[in-house]
Amino acid sequence: MAELVSKTSEGLLRLSEAGRGEIAPWVTDAEGSVYAFTSESDPQAVSAAMARLSRNPNDLRTIIASEFMGEQGKDTALLRRVVNQFGDDSVMQLYPVQLVFEGVSNIATKEIEWGRLAAYLEQSTRYLRFDKKDEAGNYAYYTPEEFDDDTAELYAKHMDGIFDIYSELYEKLRQHIMDTSSEPEEKRDGAWRRACHAQACDGVRGLLPAATKATVGMAGSAQAVHNMILHLVSHELPEIRSLGEKALQAVRGVAPVFFERTDMPNRGGLISGHRKQTREATRKLASNLLEGVESKEEAGPRVDLISVDSTEDELVAKILNDASSYPYEAVLDVVGGMSEAQKQEVIEVYVGDRYNRRAKPGRAFEWPHYSFETVCDYGAFRDIQRHRIVDGLEWQALQTGLGHETPAIIQQAGLGNEYEDAFALSHDLYDALKERGYDDQAQYATLFGHLMRFTVKMNARSMTHTAELRTTSQGHPTYRKVYQDMYAAIAEVHPLIAKAMKFVSQDEDDELARLGAERYNQEKYGSDE
Repeated sequence: MAELVSKTSEGLLRLSEAGRGEIAPWVTDAEGSVYAFTSESDPQAVSAAMARLSRNPNDLRTIIASEFMGEQGKDTALLRRVVNQFGDDSVMQLYPVQLVFEGVSNIATKEIEWGRLAAYLEQSTRYLRFDKKDEAGNYAYYTPEEFDDDTAELYAKHMDGIFDIYSELYEKLRQHIMDTSSEPEEKRDGAWRRACHAQACDGVRGLLPAATKATVGMAGSAQAVHNMILHLVSHELPEIRSLGEKALQAVRGVAPVFFERTDMPNRGGLISGHRKQTREATRKLASNLLEGVESKEEAGPRVDLISVDSTEDELVAKILNDASSYPYEAVLDVVGGMSEAQKQEVIEVYVGDRYNRRAKPGRAFEWPHYSFETVCDYGAFRDIQRHRIVDGLEWQALQTGLGHETPAIIQQAGLGNEYEDAFALSHDLYDALKERGYDDQAQYATLFGHLMRFTVKMNARSMTHTAELRTTSQGHPTYRKVYQDMYAAIAEVHPLIAKAMKFVSQDEDDELARLGAERYNQEKYGSDE
């Protein structure tokens, strides 16, 4: 085989004609200074070659051609040496992985999506019905394998009853929405029907149990997947531990070298074991130290701003400091003597004319941080939890004790009693599981409409993006309310920052929230009915 590279007089490598021919299918440009790798390339080889860059002065394409093409590119020992020599963490950041979890509980979906450094997509409970039975006649809910036979039978009876109500109420609510719609008869097209369907799904999704099965797709670096697996295998629920083990088997089938250390006792095993030990010890300590605590918390959803890091003066100083050559403290002193109008001008100039919500403020808005404690329904939390740029996002175990609220549209349709029947079944099952010693598994019995508690810290830039996105008219009413309340709390303490969040919507919920978006898609792409 012809030589793919040769050496220059300075000792650097360059591609030969044969080398350019070999590398050409791998890259969008075999000679230019900016190029991307095509689907013809080998991701493992590319990742290993990139790892070499920190200590190799050559063009990346010559590194690939000289070390990772041909037979040597299939050498697992070579890849292993690169991973070990250059640090497995840094190399793992360069290798892309796509992974799918089919038919897992909604509790598991949140644990899969716990990490920040990856992208996730799951089946939407806002647009899909979850009352379709499989070939065996079973609804789509997860049953813990560790249940004894009697508990499994009790669990199935209650779950089937809840799904029966969900299915029945979807049909009744959709008919009510269609019957009471103010949309003229001549405009009741496919977009209108899809909007009615979405509104009905929104209205009854509070009845879906946390055990409801869904599919999650994940894309991220090998390092992100490695960290996800360590998180899953340290979890207290057997379902989630099992998913971590299955995920490790799956990715080892794609890139075994990158995941050799994930379950080694002195590497990944040590990390996952430490996580499990500290979590269990903290739960036990919290139980002992907080025993008998009396809470004066008011019932119902709420958003509390529990701390604020940084001031508007510090944000103004940060903006001016970044645009000048002076020390931050000197700039902050100047800001202290400025008028409110001058400070407002600095923020307004920095933010600029935002023509839509996608034009976000610059990174100075990452200076202020807001910590919230929120009580909202689990369905709303599932959407909120998907945002990655946050700190300390953790949530308490799901329970029935915080209660639930009945959506206004359910009451308007005269379906309140049936709606409550589902919560009664859920509450009975939750208590029964707790009494039988299945404390952690009792979470599967809770419904999306049950209130739960979580805490999170978010910077002003991330809040601008998420609050403007999640308060749009097509958003679900419960998470719209959460972000509207968060925005109102920020406006109390930082009115100039809140003013920059100009696309936060405080409007009431629309009659058919999705109709505008459905019409737009229908006009642009046509109807798929």
